[in-house]
Amino acid sequence: MLERQPTNPLSPRRLLALLLVMVAILGIFSVRLFQLQIVDGEMYAQLADASSKTSISIAASRGEILDRNQIPLVSNRTSYAVILDYNYFPHGSDEEGMRKQNDCLLSLVKLLQERQEDWNDSLPIGQKAPYTFEEGRESGVAKLKEYLRMASYATASQCMQQMIIQYALEGYDEPQQRILAGIHYEMDTAGFNPSIPFTFATDVSSTSMYKILENSDAFPGVSVETVPVREYVGGTTACHIIGTVGPIYAEEYATLKEQGYSYNDILGKSGIEAAAEGYLRGTAGKRILTKNSQGVITAEEETVAPIPGQTVILSLDSEVQQVAQKALSEKITDLRASATVGKGKDVKSGSVVMLDVQTGGVMVCASWPDYNLATYSENYQSLVEDKDNPLFNRALYGAFPCGSTFKPGVALAAITEGKVTPSTVIDCTYIYKYYAPSYQPKCMGTHRHLQVARAIEKSCNYYFYEVGRLMSSSLFSYLTLYGFGQKTGVEIGESSGVQQSPEYMKSIGSNWVAGDYLQLSIGQRGSYTPIQLAAYTMMMANNGVRYKTHFIKAVRSFDSFSDTVVETEVAAQVEWSGAAMDAVREGMIAVGKSGTARASFGNAPYTVACKTGTAQTGIANSSDHGTFIAYAPADKPEVAIAVVVERGTSSASSAVARKVLDAYFAGKETGESPTAPGVLLP
Repeated sequence: MLERQPTNPLSPRRLLALLLVMVAILGIFSVRLFQLQIVDGEMYAQLADASSKTSISIAASRGEILDRNQIPLVSNRTSYAVILDYNYFPHGSDEEGMRKQNDCLLSLVKLLQERQEDWNDSLPIGQKAPYTFEEGRESGVAKLKEYLRMASYATASQCMQQMIIQYALEGYDEPQQRILAGIHYEMDTAGFNPSIPFTFATDVSSTSMYKILENSDAFPGVSVETVPVREYVGGTTACHIIGTVGPIYAEEYATLKEQGYSYNDILGKSGIEAAAEGYLRGTAGKRILTKNSQGVITAEEETVAPIPGQTVILSLDSEVQQVAQKALSEKITDLRASATVGKGKDVKSGSVVMLDVQTGGVMVCASWPDYNLATYSENYQSLVEDKDNPLFNRALYGAFPCGSTFKPGVALAAITEGKVTPSTVIDCTYIYKYYAPSYQPKCMGTHRHLQVARAIEKSCNYYFYEVGRLMSSSLFSYLTLYGFGQKTGVEIGESSGVQQSPEYMKSIGSNWVAGDYLQLSIGQRGSYTPIQLAAYTMMMANNGVRYKTHFIKAVRSFDSFSDTVVETEVAAQVEWSGAAMDAVREGMIAVGKSGTARASFGNAPYTVACKTGTAQTGIANSSDHGTFIAYAPADKPEVAIAVVVERGTSSASSAVARKVLDAYFAGKETGESPTAPGVLLP
């Protein structure tokens, strides 16, 4: 039997060593704990706070657009937007997480479909199989293929199949797959994440809002927020000028993101809405969400309030603008119904531009046909397909020969250059034979002995054939100063038109001949926009000063009634002789009193200096374009106007101008407030 050996107790020396080791370890831990909690405590507390807070952007309301009399053209009304918050909304890449998310999205879609309301979907693929890419969305299609990492030659069906796999849509039918694919793509391109909420739908009804709130348990992470929505108060008023807004497309976001835009922001797409984007766009606010260590949100706080956009005040007079649009519509409708062939029955369009001669501000800019901005989105396809092309702004982009409205400018140049004097007599014998027998253009009558004022009154082509021959190429420097073939300066874009010249004809493979100077002098060698004609008329009203045209009169910040006014800018100046200006003004006044515009202005209670024009189209069996220019009052000009009726005759143009000028002067004479009853000033 083995004997048990006695256990040797630890020696005092070993016990002391063990105790010292334990003290050293505890000391190290104590020092480290002191370092973490006391020395570096504030730093680690800040890191802990930063990791538990999420910043969310709060959209700012867009600025309003007013006319020169403070009458609202575009305002904001309160509406509702359906917002998805990533922090609460079902998300996850596993099968269960994707199913919950897809089912929630389909429930939202069903709720909106029952009320015939839309949700955001910019996927450039048609709604039904077999799938095709939408026309005109080439850039968007390229972005989609890049996002899906598919070849450039991939079809729409192949892109859809890839999204079905990517978004776990195999268990849904085809219509549901297309709906969900569009929403998921919208969410992904919007950068939907804890800091960026996603706007699922905009401008939903209060009924939908209540339904979502009542069933909040079925829609986790879904909220309905009060948001401002653009309201186009005037409907058709200045529709081509005001323009439109819309969502940011995926193909635009890459650039706009660098400018501080969120994918959910609304962007000006055309007109003043686009040109004044920098003023109208507000500054987003911030909301901070605080989460605990389990990711549960424990607090919400608005740390930075959103700042609304600025109010843009236009130089437009909305009441006179409405008169211009109505006058064009009525005149063109009447011509189509009652005119004879060659006398305007084939009229195509019309436009009116009226300028403030002291500033260059555009008071009227009307183009027929027009459309209603309030229903633009739902009627877009029919507007595109309309044979009259209502989306095209003829006042700024239409270019037409201006006919005899060119003659006053030619006369001013010729007298200033000493080619003729106000008393020079030219004998109109109907057929101009200087270049006989090769070229013998005709006048519209036999006017016999004419001086310049009488030649303008009678609109004698023969007189101006001779002046054009005498001026020859020296006329072009004046036409440049008049602004022909150049943009006038408006903020929203315009055509330059075409000023024909020897150089221009050579550039298109043709030749300029001596007889072209004759046609140039009567307005048949160029294509000019209505706003160019108005700016040229403004120059005559201002004794040689032409201002840069503009729509924006002033800008007002949301918290101030002190406006920042757009400064008047001289675009060009010409030194006409005093004798030239007096003689031409005399002739233009006579046009309205006893000449070619007497039917429209012979009995007007104000005096106009004006000129009619009839321009050939070069199309067989076509009516002539009708043009008209005027400034008024003739002795102390306030406004300059140009009217063009495409294939509508000059009498139609002068009749429209009379209604517009009557409306302008009627408002001045009554002294009534320009603000309509029931309209509050901002």
